[in-house]
Amino acid sequence: MCNVFYSMSRIVIGLLMMMYGTVWAQHPVEGLPEHFQSYRISERLDYTQDNLYDYINGAAEMYLSYGLVGMRGCRYTAENLPDITVEIYEMTESRNAFGVYTQSRDRDEHTYGQGSLTYPEASLFWKDRYFAVISAPKATPESAAAIRFLAETTDKAIPQKGKLPAIVGLLPTEKLADGGTLYFHHYIWLNAYFFIADFNLLNIDGQTDAVLAKYGTPEQRTYLLLVEYPDGTATEEAYRQFMQRYAPEAGNGKSIRLEDGTWFVGWHNGNRLGAIFNSPSKDDAENLFQAIISKM
Repeated sequence: MCNVFYSMSRIVIGLLMMMYGTVWAQHPVEGLPEHFQSYRISERLDYTQDNLYDYINGAAEMYLSYGLVGMRGCRYTAENLPDITVEIYEMTESRNAFGVYTQSRDRDEHTYGQGSLTYPEASLFWKDRYFAVISAPKATPESAAAIRFLAETTDKAIPQKGKLPAIVGLLPTEKLADGGTLYFHHYIWLNAYFFIADFNLLNIDGQTDAVLAKYGTPEQRTYLLLVEYPDGTATEEAYRQFMQRYAPEAGNGKSIRLEDGTWFVGWHNGNRLGAIFNSPSKDDAENLFQAIISKM
């Protein structure tokens, strides 16, 4: 009788796992080996949003602003080799894992996960709702090989893929800089790419999606901002506040030349607000404006 009950329980659990895979799936850290090559786990890491400051202090704010659930990982040690640390940050949604990734890279590779960047001493990537960092304090041939192995193993331990935020798909790709997009929904990160104001001029919060993209060359850099609000009323309010403070003489979709000689366009359309900053010419500003409008 017990065997029958045990078998039925396994069937029920299996069905539930099929129906609610992400709920029942184990954390990716469980897929990492206890030891490999000369390395062995010497410490396990387990932090929540309440105590992540104890681990990384200043950088914790970034993860918290993207909806951190927690960070689990481990540290590997080997005799006469650099330690290797695996940090797996779990976010509430895949869009937030992607957002953290956009904060952490300056170009896009596709070796691991859904977007990655690899150095001799570190590898980072995002996949589903996870952002993973595998790093060592210095690079040796052995540690670099171990980092690649752990990145691949962590990637395989995350079976599902997440969706890119839909707003990112609206960006024109012509002249878009490699790794030149920043996805966020906290206004403070806007200044990471382009300073607009030292307060929340655009009413960006957890209910909005925002992306800032770099176009052109570093010598002639143009920035495209796109924000999606919950409804048209919120969009109009943000647009009115933004334009009154930033470019009161501009109209919806009208290109104007600013005092520094660059060209600016600001507009709103439905529940989206857009702006083009720092364009070197009127033609460039209007061409980028038409390209984004055609996709909206």
